[in-house]
Order: sequence, then structure tokens, then C-alpha cells
Amino acid sequence: MTDFGDTTWPVARKDHRCEWCGEAIPKGEKHAHYVGKWDGEFQDWRMHQECNEDADMNGEIQDGFMPYEHERPSPSHGAEPTT
Repeated sequence: MTDFGDTTWPVARKDHRCEWCGEAIPKGEKHAHYVGKWDGEFQDWRMHQECNEDADMNGEIQDGFMPYEHERPSPSHGAEPTT
């Protein structure tokens, strides 16, 4: 359960690793960045836009998930370009 937290949508200034699929989030790509406290533990992670949408649709962001154990979904039709 989330104690508190916030998700922002920055453009990466350096390469990061997606917490959902484990693939690289390259410099220049817009992505989800969450910082907060979950079940008493501090969290700071990043996801591709499409990975965040997939996790949110499945309710796994609210219920918790294991990092790097999911496949990266195809970008949503009509989603903003990532570069």
C-alpha cells in the first residue's frame, strides 16, 4: 500500500533502467519516475511510458510487482513520441 508518493514524467538526461521490463530508458526519452514510500519502504523507480500504462491497467502498480519480470509492451497507439 502506498504511504505517499508522486509520479512525474521527465525526459531522461542520462540512460536509466525500466523497473518493469529491465530494458534501457535511453537519454532523451520521456518516462515515468516514481518517488515515494510503499509499505514502509522508500521507492525510487522509472518506467517506459508503455510499461507504466501496462502496470497501471493491470493494477500491479497499486498491488505491488517484482522488478524486471515483465515484457515490454508495444507502445500504445497514438502515444506521444518518446524522442
